[in-house]
Amino acid sequence: MRSAGRRFGSPRGIGQSSRPAIDRGPVPRKDRLAMVQIEIDLPEEVWLCGFTHDHASLLVQFHNILVVPNHKVLGDVEVQPSGQDWRKEIATFQDVEEVVPLDVPPETGRYRVLSQESRVVSLIAELEILLRYPTRAKNGVVIFETVDRISRIRRLLAALRTGGFRPRIVALRKELFRSREPSMTTVQRVVFRRALDSGYFDVPRRITLTQLARDLSRSKSTVSVTLATVERKLAEAAAASAR
Repeated sequence: MRSAGRRFGSPRGIGQSSRPAIDRGPVPRKDRLAMVQIEIDLPEEVWLCGFTHDHASLLVQFHNILVVPNHKVLGDVEVQPSGQDWRKEIATFQDVEEVVPLDVPPETGRYRVLSQESRVVSLIAELEILLRYPTRAKNGVVIFETVDRISRIRRLLAALRTGGFRPRIVALRKELFRSREPSMTTVQRVVFRRALDSGYFDVPRRITLTQLARDLSRSKSTVSVTLATVERKLAEAAAASAR
């Protein structure tokens, strides 16, 4: 199964989205960063809702979520506790198209699930929210975490309410976060997020610089210089935060 796509927060590209643009409004330059955990009830059309309701004692963790073409979602999930093969049951849900085990034997409970894109996934993707993994789901409820400016978090909560969800803040930390987020151009953000999503910064790397440049339709030297610039900005921001 091909895993090309984007994680939450990675842009589709200019002019490629078929959904109406969301007005994000001006973001204050001196806006604090905060880490927030948000809890929402899973939509009934999502397979996770029925599966976790049927097995209230199980915990499902998403270690990766990608939005792929044709409004599909590719998720690497882990069902805990393990010891049973859940592939056939997960595949019975209407929005699920394919379930592939990530380990052998499949009783380890780790699968790659291809499913239809849900309303909540669409919303978070359009707002370009970067999720921190793993994202947890249990008994019909999902908890996800993000670090962002407070103003953007407020817009996320407002958009969730408008979309019919009832977001509940599980945890919020803002005392330790100051606005030392490095300033990046649109191109730098696109390149950095694609590199991050593709595993360029993993150890060992899951993609080479040549492959990354090909995916971005840019020259290898351009991508190399862009990543070097971004890495310097991140290093400077980290050094400033440590003062």
